[in-house]
Amino acid sequence: MYTPKYFRIEDQASLSALMRAYDFAIVLVPGEPDLAATHIPLKLDDGRQMLIGHVAQANPIAQAIRDGKEAVAIFSGPHAYVSPTWYSDPNNNVPTWNYMAVHAFGHFIPLEGEAAERSLSAQIADFESDWRITNIELGQRVRLESAIQAFEFKIARLEGKAKLSQNKPARERMLIAKALEARGENAVAHHMTEVGAEE
Repeated sequence: MYTPKYFRIEDQASLSALMRAYDFAIVLVPGEPDLAATHIPLKLDDGRQMLIGHVAQANPIAQAIRDGKEAVAIFSGPHAYVSPTWYSDPNNNVPTWNYMAVHAFGHFIPLEGEAAERSLSAQIADFESDWRITNIELGQRVRLESAIQAFEFKIARLEGKAKLSQNKPARERMLIAKALEARGENAVAHHMTEVGAEE
């Protein structure tokens, strides 16, 4: 990911927070047969630097998981268009896009049996407090689980980017943040304000 130094996220806690908050990721796998991509939720296990997920057995990526292939998971955070009219000098600026993203590079570890069921339960527990996979009758549960491939994804490297107008003076960033708030782009505006507060 092209990331000038002033846009780079290097703090592990910030990278983790972004992956947890925007956990519906795109997973890209080279060579399936050319480049395979799928959109799936991924649960971050910070302590082990693992992502937890699953795909349908019919998904071509299921074989890549069983083969332990390398891949990249892309987490897209908040993003918004930035108009030149929001700057104090609109004629010396151009349209741009502010955004946050994390790329997680690593490899798949396939899960089966009890390990797969534990991973599914852990994912469900992140979103659901009233239902558990064990609510399903055992025979039906086994049939349903056979239709998916659960996995862990061992993170080898993270790249994070927060392009939030840090290359502009603080006054200009605050003008952009206020304009974004007025348009309802509150998440981007909030992160821009946080960046400004750090100076």
